[in-house]
Amino acid sequence: MNIKKLPAYIFIWLMPAALLSGCGNDSDSVLSSFPEPESWTLTQLDDGVELIQRHYDSLFDAPQFIHVVSVTPDAGDIGLGFSSGYLFDDLRKPVSRYGERLGAIAAINSGFGHGGPDYANSGILKIDGELLPFFDDEPDELHFVGSSAVGLDEDGMPVFRTRNGDDWDDEWPEVDHAMAGGHMLVTGGSVYPVVYDESYTTHIEDRHSAVRHPRTAICRTYGGHTLLIAADGRHDGEAEGLTLNELARFMLDLGCMDGINLDGGGSTTMWTAAKGVVNHPTDNQEFDHEGEREIKTVIYVK
Repeated sequence: MNIKKLPAYIFIWLMPAALLSGCGNDSDSVLSSFPEPESWTLTQLDDGVELIQRHYDSLFDAPQFIHVVSVTPDAGDIGLGFSSGYLFDDLRKPVSRYGERLGAIAAINSGFGHGGPDYANSGILKIDGELLPFFDDEPDELHFVGSSAVGLDEDGMPVFRTRNGDDWDDEWPEVDHAMAGGHMLVTGGSVYPVVYDESYTTHIEDRHSAVRHPRTAICRTYGGHTLLIAADGRHDGEAEGLTLNELARFMLDLGCMDGINLDGGGSTTMWTAAKGVVNHPTDNQEFDHEGEREIKTVIYVK
């Protein structure tokens, strides 16, 4: 097991959202660029931070429930953070508990937790220039786990990259903050080729990617907004869930320029300080807000 070493304790506070702008020319609500903006429900969580939700009777020929937290590029002191259960006494806990302990405005589940010890992320996890424990020696059928990541460059810009090989031994020196997820979904305003072609290489990857499940993702829009996305699933008649191809295509409709898939399925959870858990996690197999799973890592807004 290729476990990276961790300094004793690290707290992350990423760059202010005002520095997250890709184009920097759109400070209004991102909702204006969403499909049928009048059909979404908007809740203002803080200055420059919005919760935007919509239930579809039919999206990709199935009912869907989509939840988006948007951070504008000029949100002042508000920014993104990465956190891991390794920094606390309990290595795994629900997203809501992370959010409360971090004093966050909003939080979503993030990295995968397949294989390896409870304190290690699947794929690179880097905070304030230091590496937290992670592993990247998954079996071949799970090699898509930890295969892409979101980071912040030296200018505070969110950037996305793939692993580009068997492991993360280069430690992504261009960024001080990084959180690995799963597949790259959108790059340069196009669906990532593997996801577009659905050219998955193993039965497990195909079952994970080409079958509808709850999904979590993060992207940056052309207007510089950061979007945290949770799509419900596994609820017949209410929310069927999305394949990765469907998720990526929908992200293009939301204006995403670059973005990656995060852990989904029973891990998919979106929490806000104002409203608690706002999506419908599936671990209790009920269409309510009570079915949170204990997870290793989160991305949060504070």
